[in-house]
Amino acid sequence: MQIKGDYNDLEHVKITGSDASVELQKMFSELSAKNTELTNQMMELDSLSKVPGSDSLLQTKQKQFEQNSKSLNGYFMQVAKDTKSPVVGALAISMLRPNGNEELGNIKTAVADLVKKFPGNTMVKELHEQINSMGETAQANADAPELSDLIGKPAPDFTLPTVNGKKVSLSSFKGKYVLVDFWASWCGPCRKENPNVVNAYNQFKNKNFTILGVSLDNKKENWEKAIADDQLTWTHVSDLKGWESEAARLYNINAIPANLLIDPDGKVVAADLRGAALTDKLKELIH
Repeated sequence: MQIKGDYNDLEHVKITGSDASVELQKMFSELSAKNTELTNQMMELDSLSKVPGSDSLLQTKQKQFEQNSKSLNGYFMQVAKDTKSPVVGALAISMLRPNGNEELGNIKTAVADLVKKFPGNTMVKELHEQINSMGETAQANADAPELSDLIGKPAPDFTLPTVNGKKVSLSSFKGKYVLVDFWASWCGPCRKENPNVVNAYNQFKNKNFTILGVSLDNKKENWEKAIADDQLTWTHVSDLKGWESEAARLYNINAIPANLLIDPDGKVVAADLRGAALTDKLKELIH
């Protein structure tokens, strides 16, 4: 199988060389279309949230967004169930973004089914381990606060190694606006969101703003390659423990991408900023 194209332009990726290629081509096209729709809905929600008296419309739009997110998850679950290719199945599951323990349970079941179908496949086995670890972390932190609950509060500090092994603490960025960005090389939605993060960084990096990337990768080579491929030129840290990462557990991260914006005093001022919402918030705060 050969895959040619830009990861951030999935609609035009060309896949050839096997029966699974048609499935992957269709899946990437569907992902591209749905991501565009969801991004537009998030931008609309962000705009409505700033309009007085729009609570009713905002609730309606929020429900539509949640339904579309569930629909996309349902599509990938069906692909994983129907496919005869372990690669297609594993990639479909990796695209899922669980929202709550019920959906996470469904994903764990789907991965277990993949293991039964493709017991000797390394990619499926690694995915199974990641999802199980994710479930254990989510269950252990079920009562922990959501990222949005931290807004207005001091950001909990952590220290993790960079790619070169240097220890870096979140508190070392005090005095600047810093976006703590949780992601991983294997996370499709994260890689899709990266161009928006790069755009924000390039606009504000000389205006007292920076980014601290926190990877939930397990393999250093994959982490390093993704940083280079996506041109992520800010500081990156990881203990390479996947979902068991110290920072992920500290912030109760059970789905990625996830982020929080911290002000120069070390307080959280926003969370889960996607697409244009990130640059809009920075424009609001940084003059």
